[in-house]
Amino acid sequence: MFTRKLLNSLQGFTNSGELPVVSLYLDVSGADKSAKNRYEAQLRSMLRETAGTAAEWLQMSREQKGAMMEELDTLGGFVQMEFRREGARGLTVISCHGAGLWQELRLGVPVPNRLFVDWEPRIAPLAEIRGNHRDLCVLVTNKQTSRIFHAFAGEISERTEIFDCVPKHHDQGGWEQSKLQRWHDLEVREHLKRASDATLDFFRREGFDGIVIGIADELWPELERVLHPYLKERIFGRFAIDINAGSGEVLAKASAIENMVIQAEVHELLDSLGPALEAGKHYVGGLDDVLAVLNQRRVDTLVTEEGFADSGRRCFSCHSLTWSERTCPSCGIDSVASPDIVEDAREAATRQGARLMTVEPGSEAMRQAGGVAARLRY
Repeated sequence: MFTRKLLNSLQGFTNSGELPVVSLYLDVSGADKSAKNRYEAQLRSMLRETAGTAAEWLQMSREQKGAMMEELDTLGGFVQMEFRREGARGLTVISCHGAGLWQELRLGVPVPNRLFVDWEPRIAPLAEIRGNHRDLCVLVTNKQTSRIFHAFAGEISERTEIFDCVPKHHDQGGWEQSKLQRWHDLEVREHLKRASDATLDFFRREGFDGIVIGIADELWPELERVLHPYLKERIFGRFAIDINAGSGEVLAKASAIENMVIQAEVHELLDSLGPALEAGKHYVGGLDDVLAVLNQRRVDTLVTEEGFADSGRRCFSCHSLTWSERTCPSCGIDSVASPDIVEDAREAATRQGARLMTVEPGSEAMRQAGGVAARLRY
């Protein structure tokens, strides 16, 4: 499963800018046999385009260009000959063989098709996945069995199963039925308490952003009574499901609730964006102004409209980004033309610890912002 530790490791990688680093993001989703042909054709197209442009805009030496071509050839061969989807929906490969780097990730969610060559790994798409999905604890329980899962970004693993022998209802009436009913209720409550304690242990041991609970409506009040406050305040939602459901069904139910939480955040952000831009508070919009506050390291969240792209200028000395200035305003050195300054901005924001959000086209707030906006730290 894709972890924060891995993302931090990639962000910390450096080879002093001597060797090119290739970063591939490939959408490999699809259940039919044509999926492989589709993503291999897409990769061939990206390889041709990148080979023809990257060396020039990165101002590579002949040796560096040769190293890049070897990386691209290896990457193409890996996807064609070695890669197997095995349920993956997205593939990421980040490679710099000369510096001992080869990191492949099979992801549970699709990624936009991108191929980058730079002097460091391009991690913005991974950071966006990490920032916009939630580490979820999924507790599925009935009166005598509980299962605890960890789910993140289209992947799920079962961590714990608890089984208690709970006496059945007695339907013969009289004092014996009342006694057995109390025993039954007590054993159910004890089982749910054990499930709550195990979930709390998981939270304390590994942490998670939210909890989603699969439980029958009539049993929910009993579980709610014994849940620790730490867990209650992290509940995203609950759903009904059979205790013996497969992990795929559990993941689908949990992901649907997570998606509602994420979409609510997006709507809240877009609702606040328009008024904030008009008031000139907390947000800036438009590529030129966004790049300016990004150079000042003031960006908390960078919001881009899906498909928005533009060219610009990049300074390899101080890493400043501009829309059109040929001389870097920060250090006075000549900047270099960048074919995709928007993706450069996303990468810079990631390395400054900002959150990335991509929103669907059509929002009036994003039209007002010019396709890109930044929420400010101060």
